[in-house]
Formats: sequence, C-alpha cells, structure tokens
Amino acid sequence: MNVKSELTRNDVIFFMDMIDSVWSPNFKPQIFKQKPYYKILNQKNSDDYKRFLGVYKAIRHVLTERELTVLDEIYGVDKEGSQLKTIAAILNISPERVRQISKEAENKLAKKLLSQIKKCN
Repeated sequence: MNVKSELTRNDVIFFMDMIDSVWSPNFKPQIFKQKPYYKILNQKNSDDYKRFLGVYKAIRHVLTERELTVLDEIYGVDKEGSQLKTIAAILNISPERVRQISKEAENKLAKKLLSQIKKCN
C-alpha cells in the first residue's frame, strides 16, 4: 500500500498532532498531557474522528497483531473505544503495559508517516 497516494501532508500532520508525536512540526513538550485524540473518540460522526481513523487505517498495516489490537480498542475501530484497564484484562497484561504498547505503536506509525511525507517533498 502506498500511503503517499492516499494521504496529504496535512492529513499526516493532523494525525501526528492527534497522537502528540515528537516528529510533528507542531509538537510542544508537556508532562502528563492527555493525547489530543481523546477529545474526539466519542464523536464518531465528526470530521476530525473520521479523518483520524482514515489516516490510521491507511497506515496500520505496519503494526504487529498485539499493537493493532491495542490501538483498535483504544481508537474504537468498528465499535466503542475501550479503557486501558479493559484492554489489559482482554490481553492479560497490566494497564501500564497497554499504555507502553500504544505509545510504541503510535511512534511506529508516526515514523512511517514521516518517511512517507519526506518522499512527497
């Protein structure tokens, strides 16, 4: 799948901003800051949620099965989103480990998107 042909530079930056990626040109470091996408997860019909999920679905093929499960649950792909405790119980791991997996997966997505956007320039 060629992400370049499906996503615009603005889509990539939007997604990176939503996951609070350090590689976003708009990144501002803050301690204990909630990820911006949490504000839109309950707004399934909003343009922002659809855009966020569209970028995620276009790039999610780079993730492992476990990473996919965690992010699909958090983002509410094809259902309501789940909390870390719920995901932890499903996977039989701690909520902290779920948070770590989601962070690693989002970093992997951001790096892939960044490499794609550099090819566009």
